Amino acid sequence: MKSFKNKIAVITGAGSGIGQALATELAKKGATLIISDKNADTLSVTENLVQKIGADCYTYVVDVSVEKEITDFASKIIKKFHHIDLLFNNAGFALGKISLKDVKMDDFRKIMDVNVYGVVYHTKAFLNSLLERPEAVIVNISSLFGLVGVADQVPYCTTKFAVRGFTESLRMELMDTNVEVYCVHPGGINTNIYKNAIHYEKNASLDAKFQKALERTSPEQAAKVILKHIEQKDEKVLIGIDAILGDRLARTMPVGYSKIIKRMSDYITKN
Repeated sequence: MKSFKNKIAVITGAGSGIGQALATELAKKGATLIISDKNADTLSVTENLVQKIGADCYTYVVDVSVEKEITDFASKIIKKFHHIDLLFNNAGFALGKISLKDVKMDDFRKIMDVNVYGVVYHTKAFLNSLLERPEAVIVNISSLFGLVGVADQVPYCTTKFAVRGFTESLRMELMDTNVEVYCVHPGGINTNIYKNAIHYEKNASLDAKFQKALERTSPEQAAKVILKHIEQKDEKVLIGIDAILGDRLARTMPVGYSKIIKRMSDYITKN
């Protein structure tokens, strides 16, 4: 997609982080923004930022873990705008550092509902509209943890590997259509994802330590990289040197990378 001018873009999880940055960057490029988030207050902040730039912006409070809320949202959008051109499945959250044997299954189900089914529901709800456009884009946010598995992050890694698998198979399915499908793998981004995570008390200090160690890229930098990849039709998006190295490790050492990452994790824990 060479130009975003006059394109209609839906962004989930737009109240902060990469979602908010995507909204402001697309606003600068002349797009119309349809933004959603579970948090009405943070969504309003993004709306104000977009409107100051001068772009049209429409906000919807949506819980991406609830299928009916998503289908109702999509129906309202198609009825009002008749189509969309870009869908950014960005909404997601994390769990704090916790082993599989100790994680609560309710938390595991919740993270699956948000990070996986939220992506699936939105894609299904908007796919027919996207297929009718001369050119269209679906962007799904996976993670560095969708490239490499990490101890004490089994639920989060499970969801992000699932997003990657969903995206890559969907890309093949839509290869002969007008819809481009992008899978984004951010490394450490300075967002509120760990602040808003479900933390297990005994590991709270470790969560803060890991968050600080991972924060390498700003949301604004991440958004610019994503949009550049769309402009260049490069459908695998690695953001940050940690994502680039993680991808290389996983491809060249598909089993051995686990020992390397464990040593790094142990070092962060001890220091």
